[in-house]
Amino acid sequence: MGVTIRDVAKAAGTSVSTVSKVINGHYSISEETADRVHKVIRDLNYYPSASAQSTAKGSTKIVTVLADLSPNIAFQNPHMFEIIAGLEETLRAKGYRLHLRGVDETNAYDVAEEIISRRSSDALAIHVSVMTHPLAGLLTKLHFPHIVLGMPNFESQVCWIDNNNVYSGTIAASYLLSQGYRKIAFIGGQYYDLGSSLRLQGVKQTLQSAGIPLEDQYIWLGESTRVDGFRMTVKLLDQNPLPDAIICANNYIAVGCVDALLKKGMNIPADIGVMAFDDYPFSQIIEPQLTVVDINVRDMGHQAGKFLIDIIKHPNMQVQTYVTTSNIMERQSTRYANRKSF
Repeated sequence: MGVTIRDVAKAAGTSVSTVSKVINGHYSISEETADRVHKVIRDLNYYPSASAQSTAKGSTKIVTVLADLSPNIAFQNPHMFEIIAGLEETLRAKGYRLHLRGVDETNAYDVAEEIISRRSSDALAIHVSVMTHPLAGLLTKLHFPHIVLGMPNFESQVCWIDNNNVYSGTIAASYLLSQGYRKIAFIGGQYYDLGSSLRLQGVKQTLQSAGIPLEDQYIWLGESTRVDGFRMTVKLLDQNPLPDAIICANNYIAVGCVDALLKKGMNIPADIGVMAFDDYPFSQIIEPQLTVVDINVRDMGHQAGKFLIDIIKHPNMQVQTYVTTSNIMERQSTRYANRKSF
């Protein structure tokens, strides 16, 4: 049997009522007593259930987002802000406020534990970039209302929401095939980049089904940066025969790809077509403008908000879902052999 509130009270030399008041932030308890109780809670590894705290303290009407806000991380991912905007819109309509807390993988657990123990939020929305095994264990053990924004790259019982990246890869390859491309290449992130790996999986499956397997010489993996996009494209141009289309796992890689092709004197799309994922603003700024698989991430934020509201009401409910709202945005970087909706 796990540690109970009675065990905490006995070890702290106080009453169950006092421990309950400390847990729920009552101001009638002295600082000395509160510190002693908190130390015992830590020492005994005691976690009060979310539902019990909610009953005792009532709703805060606050949802806290945990995300890495450092400039080299946050501002390289416009999707994060679109998701948060959609989340905030949905929660605000139901009377909730959204708090944003900057964390990283090293302190996300401690911050979440503090929020849960103090019951300063009704739920957590956690960006997948700061998700860890211990944090997943904490959330599932306590049945604390939460949603992870993105699919974790490890097995767990956490609730999460994400785009179906395999499906996105499938419709990218299907689109290029419909436009007459046959020698299709893929450049993307390393094997540990889950989104890129799943998109590659979808591309491979689709080409295999069409009887045109994706050849090893046409697959190049590196970092998800403009620099590596350039480098991987240069490697592709050493292949014989050349590919007639390149699928880039994200916009950053695609910008480097376009740079490399233009510097090598290639015409896009006459010589080689280029396609990417995610309709970031610069996909429409560069020349030629990029054909992309567009993902409605703001809607993903809306859906995450709806799930959180349900989970707050039913803490034991578990949600693991995809949002499959991807569609093709045709632009100048691919030829239009056939007009077709995807």
